[in-house]
Amino acid sequence: MFTARQIASRVFQQSVRRYHAGDFKAPTMEELPVPRGSWQASYDAKQRKYNAVLIAGIAFATGTLVLAKASGLVYLNYSPPASLD
Repeated sequence: MFTARQIASRVFQQSVRRYHAGDFKAPTMEELPVPRGSWQASYDAKQRKYNAVLIAGIAFATGTLVLAKASGLVYLNYSPPASLD
């Protein structure tokens, strides 16, 4: 008679071997995308976008810091206090 361990072993053994459904075809070089257009034009367009995001981030951070300082919400501690009190 089969024990529970033997049955479980056979179930797991069969399920491990079935991870490819049907016919599995290995990928080939034919399936890779073919580059089109000028790489320099694409690179320049991406850099314009990245630089715009960088400038927007710096402007937003600077504006937030200036607004917080002007409203008195933060004290930047860039000089010693006038008195110890």
